[in-house]
Amino acid sequence: MNHPVPHASATQAAADPQSHAHVDIDDKAAVDRWSQALGTTDEALVNAVKAVGTRIDKIKDYLAAGGAGRQSGG
Repeated sequence: MNHPVPHASATQAAADPQSHAHVDIDDKAAVDRWSQALGTTDEALVNAVKAVGTRIDKIKDYLAAGGAGRQSGG
C-alpha cells in the first residue's frame, strides 16, 4: 500500500539510488513533491510511472535514460 511521503523524506528517497519508495500519481500533492525532489516535471514523472511503475529507483533509472517522453536520436 502506498503511504504519503513528507517532502523531506521524498527528497531523501530521491537521493537514494536504491530507494523503494513509491509515487502515488493519483495524489497531486505527492506528484508535486516527487517531481520537485527528482528535478523533473509532473508530466515526465507521470509518464515514467506509466512506463516503469511506481518505485522511485525504477523511475530514476527511466528518467536518467532519457525516458518520460524524451526520445533520443537512436
